[in-house]
Amino acid sequence: MQKPKLLLDENIGLRVYEELKNRGTVVQSVIFGGRGISDIEVIEIARRKGKIIVTMDKEFGYTCSLHKPPGIIPLRLRDPKFSNRLKAILRALDLGEKIVRLHDHIN
Repeated sequence: MQKPKLLLDENIGLRVYEELKNRGTVVQSVIFGGRGISDIEVIEIARRKGKIIVTMDKEFGYTCSLHKPPGIIPLRLRDPKFSNRLKAILRALDLGEKIVRLHDHIN
């Protein structure tokens, strides 16, 4: 199974990017060379590179419904501190892996 590749929106932060990278996740952040770009530009990068967008931007979901990125992990956290952002992303990746394994088992 291929590991998911992530594209972090700038609101996810540099510490989360560094921790995911240290854990072996294939990850890119728009903080590097893309700070301030539009949501549509973020989606285009994700589409070109086959990456799943991770964002805390509440309006991003609507834009994604129109422009269809490879995937999106929208974070909705009561307390968006570093540890909670990282934990939520890791849970989403784990859940995605379990879904793929179940799908493969069924087929």
